[in-house]
Amino acid sequence: MADRKRILLLDDSTITLEMEKAVLEDRGYQVAVASNLLEFQGLLDRFQPEVILTDLEMPDVSGRDIVRVLKQDFHTERIPIVLFSSRADGELAEVAEQTGADGYLSKSAGIERLGDMVDELVESILW
Repeated sequence: MADRKRILLLDDSTITLEMEKAVLEDRGYQVAVASNLLEFQGLLDRFQPEVILTDLEMPDVSGRDIVRVLKQDFHTERIPIVLFSSRADGELAEVAEQTGADGYLSKSAGIERLGDMVDELVESILW
C-alpha cells in the first residue's frame, strides 16, 4: 500500500507505544515510535511523519513544548499533532488550544478511540 500515511508516536511508556502502534498499523498506517526526545528528533527528519501523536508528560520533555516548537518551525508547522494523554478531555482541550495542537484524546477514552480519531483527522486533511 504505497499511500500509507506515516505517524510518529512519542510516549515514555513502552506499553502504551506498543498498543498505539498495533492499533494504528492494523488500520493501515505506517508507524514509528519514540520513547524520548532524542529518538523523536532522529525520527522526525528520517521518517517524515504526516501526523504526530504525543503524550504530555514525559521525563525529558513536555508535550506542550514539543507542540509549540514544532508549530513554530517552518519545516514542521503543518504536521497535524494530536495530544494523547491520561489527563481529562477538558484539560487536554485547554492545552491543545494554548499550544496549537490539532487534536487531543484522553487515554481513558480507550486505545480503540485513538484509531477512530486518527482516521477522522487523516480524512479531514487534504493531502
